Amino acid sequence: MASVETHQRLTVRAGQARVAMAASGVAEVIRAPRITRMPHGPPGLIGVTHLRGAILPVVSLSQLLGEEATTDATRVVVLRRDQPLGLAVDSVEALKAASADEAAPQHGRLMLDDADGARWFDLDAVLDERFAAFRTARRTPEREVAKAVEARAVEDLAFLSFSLAGQAYALPLEAVAEVMTVPGAIAALPHTEGVLLGVFELRGDVLPVVSLRALLGLAERPVRGDERVVVVLIGGHRLALVVDRVSTILRAVRGAVGPAPSLFNRGAGEARIDSVLRLPDGRGLISILSPERVLADERVSQLLAETTDKETAMAGTTSSAARERFLVIHLGEERYGLPIAAVDEVVALPETLTRLPRAPAYVKGVMNLRGSVIPVIDQRQRFSVAGGQAEGVPRVVVVTLGRLQAGFAVDAVSRILEIEAEDLMPAPELSDGEARLFDRAARVEREGDVILLIDPKALLDRAEADLLRDLTAEPHAS
Repeated sequence: MASVETHQRLTVRAGQARVAMAASGVAEVIRAPRITRMPHGPPGLIGVTHLRGAILPVVSLSQLLGEEATTDATRVVVLRRDQPLGLAVDSVEALKAASADEAAPQHGRLMLDDADGARWFDLDAVLDERFAAFRTARRTPEREVAKAVEARAVEDLAFLSFSLAGQAYALPLEAVAEVMTVPGAIAALPHTEGVLLGVFELRGDVLPVVSLRALLGLAERPVRGDERVVVVLIGGHRLALVVDRVSTILRAVRGAVGPAPSLFNRGAGEARIDSVLRLPDGRGLISILSPERVLADERVSQLLAETTDKETAMAGTTSSAARERFLVIHLGEERYGLPIAAVDEVVALPETLTRLPRAPAYVKGVMNLRGSVIPVIDQRQRFSVAGGQAEGVPRVVVVTLGRLQAGFAVDAVSRILEIEAEDLMPAPELSDGEARLFDRAARVEREGDVILLIDPKALLDRAEADLLRDLTAEPHAS
């Protein structure tokens, strides 16, 4: 039986070539999944996908063979490796035993049959040449980013701002577990007040959905579907609040936050507003809601008691420590994640930016942020994003680590995503050190998708190095 298995071979088509490989080196063949593109990846790398608990890099076999990468790949051949690898192929033709007089492909070697005739192709040699990680795989050591952002969090306060009936409100960012679109499957409950819209399931928890408009006594309107749901964590309970629109993430010094005037807590919204944030340059005030006071509302506490049993509450409290939050940004058709703790603010992209003399093309200009002048980097260009702009409002994501602060212009910011620790996996190391901007990847269960997670330190280190190089470079002689 062993000799039969040794001579089994799988034949596939990639571009103009028919390729045979040893079946013993193939773990499985899957339909071409949705693949997340990895910017700055080496030639031949299409991107990464998720396969049963692991991040699978997918390369184009036709491009490895020296042909143009095709868009007709229908299957991915998963090779047995210490680090699994997927080969995107146009089609799978046969799995059969080689005859006695045929040479059997060996592990790491492919047999090609194309216009140039039959020949051998050393796959391992090409992988070693293009993907250094297959030669010297190593894991990124624990970074000290968490320490830096924790230190900054002691000095500054962070908020998620949103609008209700044309008014600006905010919640402490530490209380926000997730921001998402309105679920399509909200189950209405009978005999409830208008403040409760229903319940829905999120990763095993049953969440009550509350209309924040109704809770604050503002003019109500039917849920249209373009609103956002802010999932807050209060005392071990999870509560979904429907808001009109999420605006930005912002940070403020403690001196900018003061107690709310008594006028703010009159009427149906009494005691919900805890304090106010004074925006710089006289741009107004933002009312800050107190999560604890929202929970203390008799209607809300009753809803939580009715929709959350002890077992669910305990599970939510226990697992929350093992979750991490990420800001999801859009660049073209791709989505990427940034650790929420590393994000200073998310602001609207200014209509006009001050250009820097001799600045490289990827620097859109500089903007003033509370007295600090920061460069705004075009992340579409940095990630070589093709195609049109993603739907949404262009934003600037401001990130600070150490002495460098920079703004990264993105097509849109869609949500805050909370990921279980078990759904976080190391990103494959498939490129040179300077291009390793992604240290992890997140499996998004509902979408069956993979989101590459940006290492903020690597992002800023590379931005700083490139800016210093390009801004100080000698101008070319004309």
